[in-house]
Amino acid sequence: MILLARSAVRLFSVALSLAPLAIVGCDPVHASEIDALGGEAPGVPEGPLHRPGQPCLLCHDGEIGDPTAFSVGGTVFDTPSSMQGVVGATVAMTDTIGSSYTATTNAAGNFYVTPPEWTPIYPIVEVQVQSGNVTVSMETLIGRNGSCAGCHTGTAGPVSPGPITLTLDNGGTPP
Repeated sequence: MILLARSAVRLFSVALSLAPLAIVGCDPVHASEIDALGGEAPGVPEGPLHRPGQPCLLCHDGEIGDPTAFSVGGTVFDTPSSMQGVVGATVAMTDTIGSSYTATTNAAGNFYVTPPEWTPIYPIVEVQVQSGNVTVSMETLIGRNGSCAGCHTGTAGPVSPGPITLTLDNGGTPP
């Protein structure tokens, strides 16, 4: 009986020591999505200025061992062809229950919101980006993913409206 109790305690101890691995887990789909982003840009350290235009919430998803969680994150560019980040643009967002938050882009054009600052109730129903006298309003809802680059990939096409920009290459305003 004592031998059985010691074996049970030992088995429980092993299971408990492996629990963090099970929690962090190894999701091969998630890992491959992160790997597909590639490495950091040379000379740009990890932090608020890194990876403009990439889907922030792939890494900033709040899982154990990851960097700080974001509720929403993205990048505002000047034009589609320049891909130069806009500094100081405001991104005003309103969720389905009328709660709103305004973020400001940094030197890379990146903005992000952490859960303690604002946790939207999806869908986010209104987004306006403003810089100077230019205001661009998003025409669709954000259904469930606060990572702007989840939809706004590098080029416009059948599956993406393209990057978030304040002006088009021809000088016009995005629709």
